[in-house]
Amino acid sequence: MRMTKEGPLGRHRTIHGRVVEWLGRRIISGELPAGSRLPNEAELAAQLDVSRGGVREAVKALAAKGLVEARPRLGTRVLPREQWNLMDREVINWHGRLAKADFLQDLLELRLMVEPDAARLAAERASEEQVAILEDAYARMEAHAPNLPAEEDAFVEADLVFHLTLLRASGNQLIEQLGRLLETGLYHGLEASSHAPGGVAATLPLHQTVLVAVRARRPVAAARAMRKLIETTTDAVRQMVGR
Repeated sequence: MRMTKEGPLGRHRTIHGRVVEWLGRRIISGELPAGSRLPNEAELAAQLDVSRGGVREAVKALAAKGLVEARPRLGTRVLPREQWNLMDREVINWHGRLAKADFLQDLLELRLMVEPDAARLAAERASEEQVAILEDAYARMEAHAPNLPAEEDAFVEADLVFHLTLLRASGNQLIEQLGRLLETGLYHGLEASSHAPGGVAATLPLHQTVLVAVRARRPVAAARAMRKLIETTTDAVRQMVGR
């Protein structure tokens, strides 16, 4: 199918991906609430200007994520949130793009459970190369911070590298895998926290404290600094979403 114009689906790498994202984001946002039924295959195909086969495959993909259930002759129903696969990368990404307050809070709680211990392990196990990557990421954050929000993308990218490298430096393959799984959600969470009034000014020095502790091989100090960093971020984000 030729895409000569940008229809309701917007731009995406594939038609299938566009349909999945268009429906998925409306389910996550609540525009299509639990228990509601999607328009039938023919109606959706006409509305989105795609083939019925494209709609059918998109519904199968959403069903695999636990977002919908398709039954013969009964149509496709949106499932309740507790049945969603919240650890699916696309589901995480849709939550992050919508900057939902409950998602940001859950992500910060998960980070608080994982990252302080990851920092502790990194102080014991990080390679010299990983420490160098942490140093470079912090230096880029420090350089871009005075120019926010104009250099927000570069700042958040460096922040993301810092945190993902720290998880990798823990030397625990499951913690590293968790970081890869949460990467898109973490990006959106860091982006949101960079908007919080005073958030960067409060957390940037704490990133440096984490870096210094990891470089000096001080596990307890690294864990304590990371805990303080995430708690400070949580306070800033809470104030932002509560405005």
